[in-house]
Amino acid sequence: MHANLFRTWLYLAAIVATVQAAGGLARGEDPVAVLVTGPLAGTIGERVSFEVEIVNRSGQPLQKLRIVDYFDSGFHHEASKSPIEQTGTIDLAAGTSRRLTLDFILDEPGRQCHRVEIIDQSQKFVGGATACVQVAAAPTATPVPQAPPIIAPPATPIAPPTGSAFTQPTTNTAAAPPVAAPMTTSAPLTATAPPATASATPSLELGLSGPNELTSGGTAEYVAVIRNTGTVATGETILDLSWDDGFSPLEASDGYVLGSSKVSWSLPSIQPGEELRRQLNLRAQAPPRSYRDTPPSRSCVRAVLGGVTGGMMVADESCVPIRSTTPRPRTPREAGIRVSLADLDDPVSLGGSTTLICTISNVGISPSGPLDLAITIPDQARLVGDPRPSRVRIDGLTISFDAVGSVPPGGHTSFELAYRMPAGGTGRATATLTGDELDGAVEAACATTFTGE
Repeated sequence: MHANLFRTWLYLAAIVATVQAAGGLARGEDPVAVLVTGPLAGTIGERVSFEVEIVNRSGQPLQKLRIVDYFDSGFHHEASKSPIEQTGTIDLAAGTSRRLTLDFILDEPGRQCHRVEIIDQSQKFVGGATACVQVAAAPTATPVPQAPPIIAPPATPIAPPTGSAFTQPTTNTAAAPPVAAPMTTSAPLTATAPPATASATPSLELGLSGPNELTSGGTAEYVAVIRNTGTVATGETILDLSWDDGFSPLEASDGYVLGSSKVSWSLPSIQPGEELRRQLNLRAQAPPRSYRDTPPSRSCVRAVLGGVTGGMMVADESCVPIRSTTPRPRTPREAGIRVSLADLDDPVSLGGSTTLICTISNVGISPSGPLDLAITIPDQARLVGDPRPSRVRIDGLTISFDAVGSVPPGGHTSFELAYRMPAGGTGRATATLTGDELDGAVEAACATTFTGE
């Protein structure tokens, strides 16, 4: 094992050297390489230790990295239940590494896994690795045949979920549901239960498929396929699908039970050579303060099949980048948005009125996005006639124009209203423009003289 470990780290060192020479990270690789080494087998009650080494192969310094470990119920940690987070954060210069040790006590038989994930200061996943232990019962005077190992890659434990509610469920049954989005299917995971006889063994495969990429607000369709590849019926099992905070639930195949960030199905016995399918539809949501020009966030859905004969468990995971559709806010000056406010009559005789013209212009190179315009008239002023356009909301002296659409580059749009004053003096009106894609407001003012004659 030490020779293999040495060769592994020669390979990682070569990756780091290549990245440093190129001045950046090779496409498709996580910025942080994670290696977890530890025992492959153990017995109930045994204390096991895992050495974790993380390497910064991004080609640039990384700061305030968090180390979080998610582990199966068969692991017991003295600090807390899953997940646990290492105290404080770490900084890594380019090409450097850091080591730490994780200790667990083995509580349950079967394949028990834990996953180390590295999270940066923007809460984005930057690297991770999984390690598993095949746990056997404590030895007795009479040897007990052990279950064969699960033929499966490591399962990612589910992080503590948050609550949400479903809309109407779909009517999907065991038949294959239609999937509109492009799907990616990982290699099937197989759980083999201890043999009931020398020649009859139930065996299950689980595969979870989902979209390659999503935009915020889009619908993600995930399909779990459970196949019996053995020679006898499987018996009843339980399928759980859980999701990260980047998703909210929409629909699920009939028969689901809703939990906190999780749905479950009780599956009937599956005959040899047959399969069952269950579908979950989720709404994707990019994190707050993420924009179209920032890297996409990463969210995952996890499938866990439990209740398999012999106490085994099989799992699969599908992760997808979620890209924000929100444009980065710009100041009105950066966006090229201009506002002017002018009166048609000045001065105005006693009892007369003046008409204000507010013009919004876009001298930038991209559309302004939806806008909000409000014009405030002077104290004691009274509106005369209807503003144009006439769809307005009036709150005291403030007139807000509804449905101000996006102004295209080089375009402009105008708004009008008239008011009068009960006595002489100077009236000052103000126009204020804001927008969903603007950072801040732009104002314009106009002063009109009202004579007492």
